[in-house]
Amino acid sequence: MKKAILAGIIWWAATSVMAQAAVGPAGPAQPAAPGPTVLSFAPFWIGLTPTLTLPLGDSTNYFTLGGAGAIIGEYRPSFFPLAFARAEIGYAYTPILARQAVSFTSLSVGAGMSYNIIRNLGVKAYADGGVNYGFFNTTFQGYVNPFVKAGADVYASFPPGLIITAGASFLYQVGLYTGIGVSIGASYGIGAPIAVQKFEAPKPKLPEKAQPLVQKTGVEFSLVSVSDVYPVFYKFYDDHPIGSAYIHNWEKSAIQNVKLTFLVKEYMDDAKEVDGPDRIDAGKDASIDLYALFKKDVLNNTEDTKVSAAITLSYVQNGKPVTSKSVQTLTILKRNALTWDDDRKAAAFVSPNDPTAVKFAKNVASIVNGKGNTSVLQNIRLATAIHDALTLYGLTYTSDPVATLNSDNKTVDYIQFPAQTLDYRGGKCSDFSALYSSMFEAVGLETAFITIPGHIYMAFALGLSAEDARASFLHRDDLIIKDNKVWMPIEITLREGGFVKAWQLGAKEWRENLVKDQAKLYPVHDAWKVYAPVGFASAASDVKLPSDAKIVKAFSDDLVAYVQGEMGDQERQLKAAVASASGQAAKSKAQNSLAVLHSRFGLYDSAMQEFQQILAKDEYLPALVNVGNIYFMQAEYDKALEFYNRASKKAPNNATVLLCVARANHALENYSIAKSAYAKLQQVNADLAAQFSYLDLRGDEATRAADASGVRGTVVWSQ
Repeated sequence: MKKAILAGIIWWAATSVMAQAAVGPAGPAQPAAPGPTVLSFAPFWIGLTPTLTLPLGDSTNYFTLGGAGAIIGEYRPSFFPLAFARAEIGYAYTPILARQAVSFTSLSVGAGMSYNIIRNLGVKAYADGGVNYGFFNTTFQGYVNPFVKAGADVYASFPPGLIITAGASFLYQVGLYTGIGVSIGASYGIGAPIAVQKFEAPKPKLPEKAQPLVQKTGVEFSLVSVSDVYPVFYKFYDDHPIGSAYIHNWEKSAIQNVKLTFLVKEYMDDAKEVDGPDRIDAGKDASIDLYALFKKDVLNNTEDTKVSAAITLSYVQNGKPVTSKSVQTLTILKRNALTWDDDRKAAAFVSPNDPTAVKFAKNVASIVNGKGNTSVLQNIRLATAIHDALTLYGLTYTSDPVATLNSDNKTVDYIQFPAQTLDYRGGKCSDFSALYSSMFEAVGLETAFITIPGHIYMAFALGLSAEDARASFLHRDDLIIKDNKVWMPIEITLREGGFVKAWQLGAKEWRENLVKDQAKLYPVHDAWKVYAPVGFASAASDVKLPSDAKIVKAFSDDLVAYVQGEMGDQERQLKAAVASASGQAAKSKAQNSLAVLHSRFGLYDSAMQEFQQILAKDEYLPALVNVGNIYFMQAEYDKALEFYNRASKKAPNNATVLLCVARANHALENYSIAKSAYAKLQQVNADLAAQFSYLDLRGDEATRAADASGVRGTVVWSQ
């Protein structure tokens, strides 16, 4: 039975690799002989292994066939992923010839190495040491005994998180038992996958005409494979293969200094030269990848076009230079062509320098500058304004042309450049994602693509740390936090209901698909490292923005909806706390918290009334600081300093008070007082002082430092 299982595993792994080779490589216009693929495994594993045990040597005089089982944990370090550390908890049941039975419970630790022979089939070996507790099942009286174990497994891998194993192990319990175990098992991986091995994809088998029955002479192209060209990736092919050529040396002597050049006259200024092997011996062959540096003119291609490509082989034989040439036909696809074998490819359609998108986005940013609730995070203000302006512009969801097949029988999709989407006033999810990302990037917002089954949309970075986002947002699960960067998802196809609804829907789609492991986030800046942005603008583009008044109204209304949504339950709870507070101290604290909430969202009028109500009855320190903060935010530094000084009389060594006094005096250019307060702050709270290090500087230098650190327009509210 175990032999049948092992044979089945080996057959599955081998046929899966053959099927993978038959399907062909992923990526834009990759050649028939692709580069390496990466095998990734999870770092942490937990497995269950049942085992059949057989005694050896003297142990056969006392023990018979038995059974065991173990729970195994393994860890693969990222710096050496072929190795693993392991820990095992086990139980074994072994009958003895005296018709009793012995049980062993064990605990061991060890290490091992693994290696995938092919992508889905591997072997590993390990060694463990540990102790067991053995006892007769009739008495449960036992003993502790050390043991060592070594084993080897063959495994079928289903990257990144499942492995099926079959193997054997040798067990030596010191002075008691010697035996072997035959086991099968399964392990499940946990954690972000790490790269373990790279595999070179199999080279295509040469056709029969390249393997003649009679000897030839000279050096020939046995096989040339050139893939379709996707115009949007015209930069990509400069350092990623567009094809490959197989060279066979029929001569009786070696050839040296082998080089290939690739040229498509219509779309390349110069031939792209590639160095081949230094030497190809007689009767041997070699594969050489082909590269191309296309001109931007390739983006003018509106239909699939067949062109000729000249491939020139040069080498030296017996001291003499020799050249030969092959002419191949390749297809230049239409400029909007894309296959979805790598979702990051869409980043090539995102350009922060697209003239039409830049003009639209920057004009919108200027129109709303200083309008609406200015306390809302600037990144959210910009995203809201662009979303509302595009809705007013009349952007609608439309369908694309019917998808076609390329020469590799892959489905070719049609993706619009941002200028086209604006010209057409419509598109589908991928078109909107490229347009939004281009506009957001043009005004300084970092973007990312989100993919879920059958759909792509986008997110933008808030410019907050994960800690700040958790402290600032009521609905934290409506954000995406990855690598300490906080993203706000937005469903760009939702054209009604404003920015808040687009955000909420985008977050809902992310959550629902994330639990199914179907949601992925691809930062555009990372994708650009592989698929560089390509700008394309129609000469006839004539995009007119909606009126300033309409944009400002929609924008302001959306900010009100955003603030109300974020304040929501917090405001209701704090108002209830104010109403139920008993005693002036409790009431002042609750009312101050309510006023701070209003202040954070720019509702300064209501906040000021609440602070003044507190101060009318109680010289409450946090209220003094917070009133000063409101005046500071409104650039009324004299009034701010008045309240900060009142707070200083009550708590001269309070860190927040010292910061406020230093900042107000610094803004009023009372540098000596500011310096004295800041020096005290450094003694009291060095971390807080470091955040406002601009207070150690003066004039323009201080202004630039405050802007660089992002603290110029912020205050520390006192609770």
